[in-house]
Amino acid sequence: MRILTTLLVLLSSLFVSPVCALAKPVPVEYYSRLPAIFDASISPDGKWLATVIDNKGRYILRVFNLENPSDKTLRAAPYPKDVLVNWVKWANNDQLLISTRQKAKINNIVTYTSFLYVTDRDFKKIRLVLKPELQGGKLGARLGGSGVFRQINDTVVDFLPDDPEHILMSYGALDPNKPGVHKVNLKTLKAKKVRQGGSYYQNWYTDLRHELRLGEGRKDLNGEWNMTIREANTKKWHNVKDYPGLTAETPVFGFTENPDELVIGAYGGKDTLGLFVYDLGQKRITRKLYQNDRYDVSGIIYSPDGKKLVGATYVSDTTQRVFFDPAYKARIEKIEKALPDYQIHLIEETPDGRIAVFKAEGPSNPPVLMIMDFETGKTSGFASDYPELQNIPQGDVIKVRYTARDGVKIPAYVTTPPAIVDGKVALKNLPFIIMPHGGPYGRDTASFDYLAQLMASRGYVVLQMNFRGSEGLGKSFRESGRKNWVIMQEDVEDGTRWLIRKGYADPKRICIVGWSYGGYAALMGAIKNPDLYACAASIAGVTDLQDMVNDIKKYRFGRHTAKNFLLQGFSSKDDMKANSPVKRAKDIHIPVFLAHGKKDVNVHYDQFKRMIGALKRAHVKYTALKFDEEDHYFINYENRTRLLKGLDKFLRANLGDSPAAP
Repeated sequence: MRILTTLLVLLSSLFVSPVCALAKPVPVEYYSRLPAIFDASISPDGKWLATVIDNKGRYILRVFNLENPSDKTLRAAPYPKDVLVNWVKWANNDQLLISTRQKAKINNIVTYTSFLYVTDRDFKKIRLVLKPELQGGKLGARLGGSGVFRQINDTVVDFLPDDPEHILMSYGALDPNKPGVHKVNLKTLKAKKVRQGGSYYQNWYTDLRHELRLGEGRKDLNGEWNMTIREANTKKWHNVKDYPGLTAETPVFGFTENPDELVIGAYGGKDTLGLFVYDLGQKRITRKLYQNDRYDVSGIIYSPDGKKLVGATYVSDTTQRVFFDPAYKARIEKIEKALPDYQIHLIEETPDGRIAVFKAEGPSNPPVLMIMDFETGKTSGFASDYPELQNIPQGDVIKVRYTARDGVKIPAYVTTPPAIVDGKVALKNLPFIIMPHGGPYGRDTASFDYLAQLMASRGYVVLQMNFRGSEGLGKSFRESGRKNWVIMQEDVEDGTRWLIRKGYADPKRICIVGWSYGGYAALMGAIKNPDLYACAASIAGVTDLQDMVNDIKKYRFGRHTAKNFLLQGFSSKDDMKANSPVKRAKDIHIPVFLAHGKKDVNVHYDQFKRMIGALKRAHVKYTALKFDEEDHYFINYENRTRLLKGLDKFLRANLGDSPAAP
């Protein structure tokens, strides 16, 4: 099979070691640009590659002919300005599925609505698979008839690779809060009900034969979890209570080749989540597939044809794979040997195993979309996410661990400017950026981080830590942070003081910068540690915890989400008030940078407005940037550029020039 040579770039040019630095700082636009490839999918026959690709600051869909290099046909379609990308996936060799989302107001609440489209590969006929209006009927009439709007319209339960004309979708046909399962014909767009919907089940699973086997979800009123299970080769559905050792909250990963073997997550007496097999016929856990002593299992791997469980994943500093199948292990090792020292993120493989599409990246190397042809043994680069950075040295990322005040070891990463990597400047008494991650229950890894690299390109050293509460590091580490948000703040502070003790950081030139929860942590750091930071920057940050609780409660399951996500981290309303930046603006004595999008669904815009008012009343020096047409993630190129230029200017004004700057 021939790869499209006119579009693919030689490996030697993609991964060349940079030999010289720019004489001046790298333009902000090189980092603020949208990643060149948002998503990609290869057709089952391996002949067509669909991409969501950047085109002058906006994403478009584009299909490439991988088999015929002489095919000059332009197959492309733009995304409308207000439409955001979720994913693309070939349904079969001729039809492409496109999932999108849009910001909307439902009952005066800002939220996202999602849609699924199907198109031919030439984009001549793009159709909406599922119309968001309900079909009506007695229940539909009681709910408002066909005018009732369904928010989620893109949930695919199974792509049914053995039945290329159909997919299984989950949605509520008469009630948006009771998603059932339907078999949808992608040619006619007609649907046949497979399983009646219910308000207790929001997620559905099929086995490796593509038969519907399990549903799980929550009750609206009390937030109680539920699970229903159908044993193999039977029609009757059972409550999870019929299966000793399973609960409605048991993490479900999938099935093995044996249709009665459910793959679940469990602790098995350890602190980390492991992967176990539960036999539905025997009604017990029969074996452990994998469990790491330090890290939670994060996923499972199936063979290219989807018919065999071949491995598992967990995240240490990078995503790691554990293989159950020697043949599949050898297959992945071929890719890894072709690209030593790079992290491999598999996107998709053809069912026959001939072609693999993946991204390769390093902490100092932007991701590159790659294609491996196992028939020829050739690995080819398609496009870099940040093409302008390909020949520009990036900062090195160093893995470190520091000790918190109570003795707990906190894993972290230090991104150093290229001048330190080259040995021109020592890592001593330098201006630093402290950058706690968002979530707060997210996770930083040793991967390419455009924001950290932007700061490193200015000569600033960046510390990112996985404070307690972070995902994937075991139950006790996670829960100790979630049940006490103050501990998360203290872990950030302890990392900053560690830098000072080690002599790495200039104690008078440290700024704390964060996004979302990280923005909240930045403001709280400025409040609780006025001696520690020269400035603080909060992007889309939480400022009022009680108001955040009120906002969360506006959404479905919000009362229960607020309790488990936020309220459990504080002892009382007074405790929440004491840890809300908007209530303590008078305690801020350093310059503050704020930025927020008016259409932020995750952290509502009024959090930003209230904080500005509080800073004004407290006479705090601040810089504020508001964005009319922007959400939580700043995925608009112009907006992200304006944001990062504003942040760059703010940091320079408050930290000054760095000896490690170009």
